[in-house]
Amino acid sequence: MKKNALRANRKRMKEEFEHQSKIGQLGKTGLSRVAFTVPFTKVRKYAQSLMKNAGMKTKIDAFGNLYGRKEGKQKNLPTVMLGSHLDSQNPGGRFDGPAGVLTALEAIRILKENKIDHEHPIEVVAFAGEESSCGMTVFGSSAATGVIGAKEMKNTIHPPTGKSLYEIVNKTGGNTSKIRTSILQKKSIKSFLELHIEQGPILETNKVSIGVVDLVVGYIRGQIIFKGVSAHSGGQPMPYRRDSSMAAAEFMLEMESMVKNAPESQRLTITFGEINARPGWISIVPGETEISFDLRGKNDEILKRILERMKKKLLEIKQKRKVHGIMKDVLKLPVCPTSKKIQSILKRASKTAGFRSLKLSSGGVHDACRMAKLCPIGMIFIPSVKGLSHTPEEFTHFEDMVKGAEVTALALSELSKKSVKI
Repeated sequence: MKKNALRANRKRMKEEFEHQSKIGQLGKTGLSRVAFTVPFTKVRKYAQSLMKNAGMKTKIDAFGNLYGRKEGKQKNLPTVMLGSHLDSQNPGGRFDGPAGVLTALEAIRILKENKIDHEHPIEVVAFAGEESSCGMTVFGSSAATGVIGAKEMKNTIHPPTGKSLYEIVNKTGGNTSKIRTSILQKKSIKSFLELHIEQGPILETNKVSIGVVDLVVGYIRGQIIFKGVSAHSGGQPMPYRRDSSMAAAEFMLEMESMVKNAPESQRLTITFGEINARPGWISIVPGETEISFDLRGKNDEILKRILERMKKKLLEIKQKRKVHGIMKDVLKLPVCPTSKKIQSILKRASKTAGFRSLKLSSGGVHDACRMAKLCPIGMIFIPSVKGLSHTPEEFTHFEDMVKGAEVTALALSELSKKSVKI
């Protein structure tokens, strides 16, 4: 054990992790815990009980986000906030989100049990609806930071129930009549820290337990509808076809090739996760095909240029195949850098705890990206075995969660000092 290191209670952490893993359990290792469903409200209640047992004052805001607060030695100072989310994809894994909430809670208890005072108040947050399975990505943090409001909630369907997010939030512990008072204020938060599983293979490949995130990639998402002409699969000769699915296939393959051939430093990815050919019969040439696209990268200008190349390719396909590609519902989230000061604090905390650290970027979007609107942010990654995430096969070694909690505690002890400026 290194001098000045702070150690977690492994038995307590193990019991809490195993307990939350059973709420909404799917098969042996998976979760089905979509935000604002019964399993979600059960795990939020469990997390709230842990916060209360740790001596924290708790509340659930208008959007269903859970907060636990521990006052600091001095009054009227901004909050040092940390946490993640408790909901899952459908199906999802046990670690994505809960690891960040449980390690944040353990970090606070580590400080308390080691009699380490903090001048700033500390809050642990479990944001609701971080996963897109609830109908909107990073819902809870978007609402809490004022990025979205009642209009967007009313216009977004909650897939498990078919109700609007506005309606379902009210039925599961939220209160949309208090939206205005639930929006976090910039001056009230000093910093935000989120621990998360990496969701990629870099830490495991390099045999490093702690990742210090330098930025979260930006994304451009949307839908494309390819409009061709339906025809008989045997009667319509190939030269005469206006096949919407083949137009979509050509588009997807060329975009994949362009992204794969980009420099590694740009960390570009493109995913076509939803493909729907209509009318959807084996003996009919598809007259309409709709696809989704998810383009991510480390540079906003490069993402913008690729979007323009995508539009150009759609025009080329229209001329070549007489299939019209219409892009719609385009959403953009800019690249989100983390605080260099917090990066330094995390690197130093990892060294003090006796663990190697590695600087890397996040390919996934997190609640921290929304919190960056209000305050400096930092992110800790812990390894994902085989880089798997958003699947029941997702796995992180428990010892790496413990290390994450210990590094978080050391960083929190520094961030919560009035003398430490971010």
